[in-house]
Amino acid sequence: MARGRIRAKIRRSSLYTFACYHSHPSEAEGPHDIEGPGYSRMVYCNQPHMHVDKPLRYCSNYISTTKYNVLTFLPKAIFEQFRRVANLYFLLAAVLSITPISPFSAVSMIAPLGFVVGLSMAKEALEDWRRFIQDMKVNLRRATVHKKDGTFGQKPWMKIQVGNVVKVEKDQFFPADLLLLSSSYEDGICYVETMNLDGETNLKVKRSLEATLSLDDDSTFKDFSATIKCEDPNPNLYAFVGNFEYNCDVYPLDPSQILLRDSKLRNTAYVYGVVIFTGHDSKVMQNATKSPSKRSRVEKQMDKIIYILFTLLVFISFISSLGFIVKTEYDLPTWWYLQVPDDSGYFDPRKPLVSGFYHLITALILYGYLIPISLYVSIEVVKVLQALFINKDLHMYDEETGTPAQARTSNLNEELGQVDTILSDKTGTLTCNQMNFLKCSIAGIAYGTCSSDVELAAAKKMALDEDRQSKAGTPSTWGKSRQGSGESEIELETVITSKDEDNHKPALKGFNLEDIRLMNGNWFKEPSADAILIFFRILSLCHTAIPEQDEETGVFTYEAESPDEGSFLVAAREFGFEFCRRTQSSIFVSERYPSFHEPVEREFKVLNLLDFTSKRKRMSVIVRDENGQILLLCKGADSIIFDRLSRYGRTYEEPTTKHLTDYGEVGLRTLALAYKKLDEAEYSAWNEDFMKAKTSIGGDRDLMLERLSDMIERDLTLVGATAVEDKLQKGVPQCIDKLAQAGLKIWVLTGDKMETAINIGFACSLLRQGMKQICITTDVGASAQNSKQVTRLVKQGTGKTTLAIGDGANDVGMIQEADIGVGISGCEGMQAVMASDFAIAQFRFLERLLVVHGHWCYKRIAQMICYFFYKNIAFGLTIFYFEAFAGFSGQSVYVDWYMLLFNVVLTSLPVISLGVFEQDVDSEVCLQFPALYQQGPKNLFFDWYRIFGWMANGLYTSLIIFFLNIIIFHDQAFRPGGQTADMIAVGTVMFTCVIWAVNCQIALTMSHFTWIQHFLVWGSIASWYLFLLIYGELHLSLNVNAFRILFEVLAPAPIYWCATLLVTVACNLPYLAHISFQRSFNPLDHHVIQEIKYYKRDVKDRHMWRRERSKARQMTKIGFTARVDAKIRQLRGRLNKKYSSQSKNVVMSQQT
Repeated sequence: MARGRIRAKIRRSSLYTFACYHSHPSEAEGPHDIEGPGYSRMVYCNQPHMHVDKPLRYCSNYISTTKYNVLTFLPKAIFEQFRRVANLYFLLAAVLSITPISPFSAVSMIAPLGFVVGLSMAKEALEDWRRFIQDMKVNLRRATVHKKDGTFGQKPWMKIQVGNVVKVEKDQFFPADLLLLSSSYEDGICYVETMNLDGETNLKVKRSLEATLSLDDDSTFKDFSATIKCEDPNPNLYAFVGNFEYNCDVYPLDPSQILLRDSKLRNTAYVYGVVIFTGHDSKVMQNATKSPSKRSRVEKQMDKIIYILFTLLVFISFISSLGFIVKTEYDLPTWWYLQVPDDSGYFDPRKPLVSGFYHLITALILYGYLIPISLYVSIEVVKVLQALFINKDLHMYDEETGTPAQARTSNLNEELGQVDTILSDKTGTLTCNQMNFLKCSIAGIAYGTCSSDVELAAAKKMALDEDRQSKAGTPSTWGKSRQGSGESEIELETVITSKDEDNHKPALKGFNLEDIRLMNGNWFKEPSADAILIFFRILSLCHTAIPEQDEETGVFTYEAESPDEGSFLVAAREFGFEFCRRTQSSIFVSERYPSFHEPVEREFKVLNLLDFTSKRKRMSVIVRDENGQILLLCKGADSIIFDRLSRYGRTYEEPTTKHLTDYGEVGLRTLALAYKKLDEAEYSAWNEDFMKAKTSIGGDRDLMLERLSDMIERDLTLVGATAVEDKLQKGVPQCIDKLAQAGLKIWVLTGDKMETAINIGFACSLLRQGMKQICITTDVGASAQNSKQVTRLVKQGTGKTTLAIGDGANDVGMIQEADIGVGISGCEGMQAVMASDFAIAQFRFLERLLVVHGHWCYKRIAQMICYFFYKNIAFGLTIFYFEAFAGFSGQSVYVDWYMLLFNVVLTSLPVISLGVFEQDVDSEVCLQFPALYQQGPKNLFFDWYRIFGWMANGLYTSLIIFFLNIIIFHDQAFRPGGQTADMIAVGTVMFTCVIWAVNCQIALTMSHFTWIQHFLVWGSIASWYLFLLIYGELHLSLNVNAFRILFEVLAPAPIYWCATLLVTVACNLPYLAHISFQRSFNPLDHHVIQEIKYYKRDVKDRHMWRRERSKARQMTKIGFTARVDAKIRQLRGRLNKKYSSQSKNVVMSQQT
């Protein structure tokens, strides 16, 4: 707190020329004219009771991101379930099952439907309950609120009202959108971190009105009252219009006085603010629009298959009804023993069309097993378990923050495996806004031996290639050249030695330059020591930062508005120029000059500060040193600085330009540094004009300031350039590289200026030297709405699956618009996470989420759905065949209990194990062979060819099961007494064959077996026999003539076991032949890898394994690997040129 009070004495507004300083608003502009629609909000400050009743009653500060509440859950959830056309059909069938025309008992139809719908609703309730718990953690946060008579107390966020005066202390979040009244700084300045809103870690400066500066203590709010009239709630984070009426005066309000909910107070002891927008009226929640209902492409295609099966169902039901009409009209009258017509009129030869209509309804229910009722619930179960595996994946667990991955919805798991385009936010997602001072150029000499990741990777790869070639006995081109030169290894500009991990000192945050020529005062001995001195002073003086000294260690840290400034100050400190103190008019630097061992504190008077803007692209400070010399110190974009150099200030321009190009090639961010000496008369004349412009009132004020700044920032002398490494999040280049190799297209959406965006593109290897850059500039500023519109444009324009990833509230729009939204949860902000479908702690985990889990989930769900339709066609069509065989009587060959257990128990668990545990290759191979991912976007496992193939397989299986059993049992003696099989016996044999055939089929489909799969597949078959034993002993079996059907009827008959074996083999033989042919003559990528792994060729023949890995990459010009390859080509070109010239010189010397 002591440091906070010292720092609070500085009037920060005097430091800014363009960004923060304004004339007194009441004198300059006057109040805004905000009459009319869109500006109806009235806020009575410190009078929350005025907002209890309408029309001034506004929404509470309670927030909710849940889909349901206690009242709406039942109707909404039921509506969601019966939006599915299959469930609607089964509901109708369940209703009809209680009528006499139903071929099945009501229990056998209602029970499965209730189980399926109930389980799905329970899953929805569980997911929504988790959202509710997350909401309540936010709603129950505590805030300090003015109660009465100048006393403040604690309240939960959800109880805060419009008009409340709130006190927020350092490092606390703002509980609502507030109007800043005052702060611990005497001029009402405060620092705000908006990471939760836009991902930016650099601090934003906010300022209160001068009229409210006196409200700087709890007691001053005892009689405080004011009125705010402002805009209505809207999602624009960067705009605000309103008027503040206080003490009979009206003052205009703008965004610089607004503190947004979920941003955090930094470097300021406290602020007071009045609540303007609460809860869902706040700007951050206005951006969090209602979550859209998202469905995966696989699920949408599954609906089309359901429609096809419905068409098939209606078609065969219509055929069955036609057959029944014919039988009723022509054959039924002769079957006198049936006693037709019956009392109900369902079988009346005199009205065949009416009877046919009744039979049509019966048939629609009878053949309903073509539609897999348990498909949806099985998929729900599988997706929940898949999501659990994603959540528990330790490879996506961030140890630093203790944050695991989180599948917030399980409906889109398979969509992760079909992504075509990734749209990513930059700040906070790709970068962590931490800069490392890596290299510099001073007086035309390059300093800094530490290499970038691209340089290091290129060196390692070239060394590896050389090692392979030497082992193979094939000398390389540059290897031959070295033999005569006596060099031991390629030097690659000291790449290898600069990052020697064995004796490398720990990296300092913000500084990673290694060069003995500059460190420990050795720069005194450099020939350009005077230029180096100016360089260091520019680093330590040209900024707006505030120093903070750690009371325990005495080390200074710096609160800078940009991470670049912070890294420059850390670098200056390491070079011996430590910025240690700032007053209203001076900067104090502890300089280890002229003696490095005896620091001297020097004072530099700050005369003017021309701060950085995106238009100026430069920053300057005018100071007077202890000798009275006035200096203008400037840093900025090299193109801007070079244009302002004097005729005699270009001495180092050519070598500096070369160094800047080299730094750019390895993705470093660069700035040029220059200075100018000013004489007293020149400065005094300029400063008089400048101060007039600064205090002027009118619309041309900024233009006058810009013109005067441009005038003084001319005729500069170039000193050098800096090269900082924009600290990317850990693993970002490697992740982008792997995603690029997987064939994914990557867009980075950022509101940065063009230069910064290009630098980031180079840093994360989306761009590299030699690429053609197309820059399209518009007047549209970047915003959350723009990102959403770009996402929609890409999604609709390509027609492919898009994934958006971000970490701030400004990313919510694109996260919700994309097919899949991923939120970064490693930071404290939760807006992006709460709007997302999946949450990960860092961008690098996206690689595993897509390439591993996405690949697995897509193939599992696709194979699972195809198998479901196969088994239901194989089973359902046997019912149709028997009905036709039995004269279209509507009679089922199977007992009701058999049919009830078919989908729910006997075949559901193996298919669930397929959906949860199946792996074509393991996770390491997925990452080593990223091109495998393209099986998803190409939809190889769920295209119509494969779907119809599985349907044809089901048709073939049904034909074999029915007709082979009918042929075998039609007139064959079956029991020891010579009896033939009755309908129950034949039906039970057929059902046994169905169970064996479909379970053996799924065993052939699986590539990866665990004991769980074995247990569920073979256990399902065993459970069928166990059921027959138990069912045969129950009185229920007497009703259908199935008493001891297995123990006494089927088991003793050898023909039963022989028929089961014969039918099972016949059913699965074509599929076995198909996969054998495919693996032998037209293998897919994973087939090849499986065989390599099976025969352990990846261990025995590493060269072949590496060759296959290199082939399994999509051709791409982006990514870290592509960039390393380009760097290698460049370095090899240099080496070949170097050795060629050396060889030529040797030959010439020999000739002479």
